[in-house]
Amino acid sequence: MKRVKVAEGVELELLDFGGQGPALVFLSGLGNTGHVFDTFAPEFTAAHHVYAVTRRGFGSSNWPEQGYDTATLGEDVVRVLEGLGIAKASFVGHSAAGPELTWVATHHPERVEKVVYLDVRTDGDLLAELLSVLPMPPPSEPAPEDVASRAALAAAVARDVGGAFPAHEIDEANEFDPKTGHYLRDRKWPHAEERVMKGFSKVDFAAVTAAVLFLYVDQPRSGRAEDLPGFSQMDLPVQEKLRTLSARALQRDAEMLSVMSMPNWKGIKLEHARHYIWLTNHDEVLREMKTFLEIF
Repeated sequence: MKRVKVAEGVELELLDFGGQGPALVFLSGLGNTGHVFDTFAPEFTAAHHVYAVTRRGFGSSNWPEQGYDTATLGEDVVRVLEGLGIAKASFVGHSAAGPELTWVATHHPERVEKVVYLDVRTDGDLLAELLSVLPMPPPSEPAPEDVASRAALAAAVARDVGGAFPAHEIDEANEFDPKTGHYLRDRKWPHAEERVMKGFSKVDFAAVTAAVLFLYVDQPRSGRAEDLPGFSQMDLPVQEKLRTLSARALQRDAEMLSVMSMPNWKGIKLEHARHYIWLTNHDEVLREMKTFLEIF
């Protein structure tokens, strides 16, 4: 574990897994730290020097009150490369890392060799618009038995995501009472997730010129704003905004199917997978990634 300065007063946790070959950098989803890849990233060290980054506001990285928009998070990634003296790298991004990774690939294409998207968010800007008219939903309260101990939380997470998180991810992303062992809170700046989501900007996946592997889970949208909880009680302008956003979300899905047909893209829909696809479909994801990174 290292720390890399990306801005005044902001250092990010960097995990260096070692390995031989060109740089391969893993970027986690929202709420996770780089440790979520602790058991998966080392499987690539035979052909790459592998790293993982914890974004600002989470885990052992600094928790500033600013800088959670897509462009700043993307610049953080570039600053990490500069701090390591790496001119160019391949990247693997999960979930909410999609916008910031795409921002890097389109604004600093000279820094990007190849891109692997692991079920990434392609509609972050639409979510940001949604949160401009609706409040953030309150966090769901965990069942008491799921937070009674570190082991209980780890088991609950494994059940929810379809596979066990690495031990250090449980420790880095959560705080526990040192006396009782009970879960206390997530280990992050309290406003970090909201700031990231409200800071999502539209990125142009079609403008990525690097070779791309896009692995995704098929989750069809209903397309009906009326299905949102409490829709009938909302003000008419809010209802109309939500209808517009729902239609644009369906259009975005169609656009992404078109993007995946581009010559530099390889899109693969994973069957019977869940969002943490390297946990639920480990062998398939590992095989496709190794083939893409080493041969494509």
